[in-house]
Amino acid sequence: MDFCSPKELRVVLLGKHHSGKSSVINAILRSSETDAKISTDVKTEGFIDGRRICLIETPGWWKTFNLTDLSNISKQQLIRRISLISPGPHAVLIVIRADCTFTETDAEFLEKNVDLLGENIWTHSLIIFTRGDLVKQEDIERRIQESALSRIISKCENKYQVFDNSKSHDRSQVKELIREIEGIVEKNGKHFNIDQEKVREVNEQLEEIQTRAISRKRKVEQQRSTVQEKACVRRLEEIRLVMLGWVFAGKSSARNIILNQEEFVTGGKTRATTKGFRDIEGRKVSVLDTPGWWKYLASELNPDFITSAILDSIAECEKFPHAFLLVIPADTSFQKEQKRIVEENMSILGEDVWRHTIVLFTWGDRFSDTSIEQHIESEGEALQWLIEKCRNRYHIFDNINKENQAQVSELLQKIDEMVAENSLFVLDTQKTPVKADERADSQIIRLKDFHCFLDAGFKLKAQEIRVKIEKLCMHVMEERLNADDCQSKEFGVAFTDQNIPYDSHQPPKETNPPQQDNIPEAIKALLEREFSRWESIIIDGVRESLQDIKSSFELSQAEKRMRSMDAVKMWLENCNHYIEHTIDKIDPELGRKKKIQ
Repeated sequence: MDFCSPKELRVVLLGKHHSGKSSVINAILRSSETDAKISTDVKTEGFIDGRRICLIETPGWWKTFNLTDLSNISKQQLIRRISLISPGPHAVLIVIRADCTFTETDAEFLEKNVDLLGENIWTHSLIIFTRGDLVKQEDIERRIQESALSRIISKCENKYQVFDNSKSHDRSQVKELIREIEGIVEKNGKHFNIDQEKVREVNEQLEEIQTRAISRKRKVEQQRSTVQEKACVRRLEEIRLVMLGWVFAGKSSARNIILNQEEFVTGGKTRATTKGFRDIEGRKVSVLDTPGWWKYLASELNPDFITSAILDSIAECEKFPHAFLLVIPADTSFQKEQKRIVEENMSILGEDVWRHTIVLFTWGDRFSDTSIEQHIESEGEALQWLIEKCRNRYHIFDNINKENQAQVSELLQKIDEMVAENSLFVLDTQKTPVKADERADSQIIRLKDFHCFLDAGFKLKAQEIRVKIEKLCMHVMEERLNADDCQSKEFGVAFTDQNIPYDSHQPPKETNPPQQDNIPEAIKALLEREFSRWESIIIDGVRESLQDIKSSFELSQAEKRMRSMDAVKMWLENCNHYIEHTIDKIDPELGRKKKIQ
């Protein structure tokens, strides 16, 4: 065997967050004949049967978005970590929880993630099912046959092993794993060759990013220090905030952190806007939430009420806001298309709005070993433009540790400083919105056609989501939750044609409105990208909720079923909320046209 050393095996572990990568590493190290040596936070070494075992844990992914929507630094860190076991791994362990359902979306995302490592990586790969103690062997085999797992395992040449986490001290399953790895090496004749040129490029990029990140952080600290010295920074007794951002950016989570509550309590309501209040450290804080815009589609395709809801809610306030919080998820990519769309949507508030805006990054807890400055620098010009447009004002929230109110206090302090420097925002009713850049491929479409196409697309996607949620319930809770039990009376958009009996075992019926022929293919592709993003967030949310309920030892079966129904209902209502706040009612006589970029 062509080992770098005849006494060494190098192994990489890859998988979703909470898939059990750490538990596999711990099980292997418990079998080590010497104390484990931790070379870095992600590299660990031990000895089994006199052979050195080197283990690398790669960054896990949280959501199964399109790979292009992953932040650049996430992909760079994956390459860098694998380079820690140069010249390459003998085996890649793809870790999947046996007690979690595995969807086609999971499979597609996993395939693209593994492919980042290079060609022929699958022949060096082995599937590890963790939490095998929670699932019967025959159930695992059945799930493999009935899901996209069969394709993934086939790509790994049918190599997989089930780990029993209740027997973490059992050396026999570790011995079996070592034999599987030896078989991989014997068949391939050598380790997997890392693309050293790609590694060199990534390492150079990360070093440059780190240098720029340190410089940016120092610049921001100096800027804040200068404001504190020169301006009269006083502690505002009242702070009025407005949340802005695209749909599913994390505005709800952010406002709940600020208001220190699980659910958003409405204090006032206009069409599609909600307002909440809280006393924080002796001062009154109000949070106005506004409807989200498209992430991928031009602002011209937003329903008219989105603009009017934002403007009207601000204009109707007795006092103008102190700050706008532009919410951006820290775990997703921000490129030129997002820059253009954000600029278009913000333009309705006038150019002065940027002096009063703070970029609020959500899900900072997903970057345990990466600073927000590194993320900003790695994403490139688009995100850097946004930060500088907001005069280097940004903040990051840890969405998991919601009890950490220090992050809220720091945000309010930054708002104090911004107000001291800029005074208050005043809405300019004479503003002229920024127009989308002219492009050679721009096309003219009728808004009525687009809205009809959008309406049909939403209903079809909602039906697909409903079917997938039912399948999730059957896989996770091992029972079918009746669709009517989870149906909310508040639903304004039906998930299926109400005149047709609902059957989750039948594929969704596609609608084919005649207007779709008038929609450019580029617009269709972007809309499908939007739908896929929504579906991923909702399905992942339902899965996590159901998994938490199932694993609870404190709940009875009846309580688990009731909470499962409540969780499904909540996510369906969430989906419906965004549907009814994104589809505008169509005027049958509407004949005006718009240029779509």
